[in-house]
Amino acid sequence: MVNKNRSLAVLSLSLLLMLTILACTTTGSVTLPGNPVEISSAAAQRVEAKLVEALQKNPNSQFILRFTDEELTSYLALALEETPNPPITDPQLRFTKGKVYIAGKLASTGPVQVKAMAVAIPRLMDDQLVVDLESVYLGPIPVPNTLLDSLSQTIDKALEEAQLNLKITRVEIFESEIVIVGEKRL
Repeated sequence: MVNKNRSLAVLSLSLLLMLTILACTTTGSVTLPGNPVEISSAAAQRVEAKLVEALQKNPNSQFILRFTDEELTSYLALALEETPNPPITDPQLRFTKGKVYIAGKLASTGPVQVKAMAVAIPRLMDDQLVVDLESVYLGPIPVPNTLLDSLSQTIDKALEEAQLNLKITRVEIFESEIVIVGEKRL
């Protein structure tokens, strides 16, 4: 009986190791739709300018924010460059078909590069922007659905903190663009 349990444990660990190696070495299945998003400091600066204009300088309580995938990819990439020990490198965001595709290389995986990609669907709940994770891949291996809800809740909590003084009334994803409409809570 002990030998059978030991054999099962060795088989399980071997399978886990093989899946890990496969996830770390296979890069073909994690791809964003379309071409790579160009990164530029000018695009990142447009994000900051749009936020200041809509949320600080705008005398009205209502605002409309429009960001392209180039602008938000650039903003995220340059912000991560300034972050000590960033969780991902080479980030890419793509807006298409009502979804947000987010990809990058996991930074804390040692000498092996692991590409990750998440597909999220933004929606509104109680005047706040939240996301439903449709899928997450580590290399070619999908993250189990049981973990997606937990990841979505973590993201939603971070989004909630960023929206403390905002009431979001509409969010739409177009080809290469996200539009967020809302009101400032005064």
